Amino acid sequence: MKHKIFTTVISIFFTIALGAQTLQVEQRSMNNEESRQVDAWIAHLDQPVSYCMDTYSDFMKKTFSAKIDKRSKNVLSVNKTVFPEVSNLRIDQRAVFAQESAGTAVAFMFSPGYDIHFGKELYNAEFVKGEAFVKNYIRYHYQTFYNETIKDINSKIKSKQKSISSNQSKIDKNLKSMKENDEDIAVGSVDSEKLKEKNAKLEKDNATLNAEIEKLNTEISALSADIGKANQSLQLVEGYR
Repeated sequence: MKHKIFTTVISIFFTIALGAQTLQVEQRSMNNEESRQVDAWIAHLDQPVSYCMDTYSDFMKKTFSAKIDKRSKNVLSVNKTVFPEVSNLRIDQRAVFAQESAGTAVAFMFSPGYDIHFGKELYNAEFVKGEAFVKNYIRYHYQTFYNETIKDINSKIKSKQKSISSNQSKIDKNLKSMKENDEDIAVGSVDSEKLKEKNAKLEKDNATLNAEIEKLNTEISALSADIGKANQSLQLVEGYR
């Protein structure tokens, strides 16, 4: 469902297909936190609002050593800061976050003064440069997302490999016990029947452990494929301009 703050205007789209998602920057007029219409560049992202707010804050801190101001529940800003790639003026840069059915819309507004904003009528040259600024954020956002995703998947693979190693150790231990039992049975141990029962149980345990190993290897193969897909998406993101 579209957020109420978005208005219906002619839009300019820049998209690159990314599997099930799209890298997109849209030019649109919208309301700021004071309900004033402002021209904005809007990024459409697949992650929830809270995650996007975190990557925006990290992007601003790491790229510009900026302090983040929370103007309202869904509006963050960096105030009185020079962003050289956009303008040599000190400006307030607002980011308005809105939930969408496919994720989050993040609207970027650039304001050199109170109720003065970069847009199609005033400071148009600076406003046009804002598109590249937003694309820089999009790249940072998805680089963060995919690197975290790959790290999480690798952690899951490592855990499953540990389980496989544990299962294999149990299998080896069972095989050793079965061999020792077979040797005792061969020399006519008085406990031969009990030893045969133990071996049958150990053999059944090993069958279960081997089935678990096979399942874990299948899951690892699927996770490894997910890493491959994430790396492909990451490459597309890094080439997005």
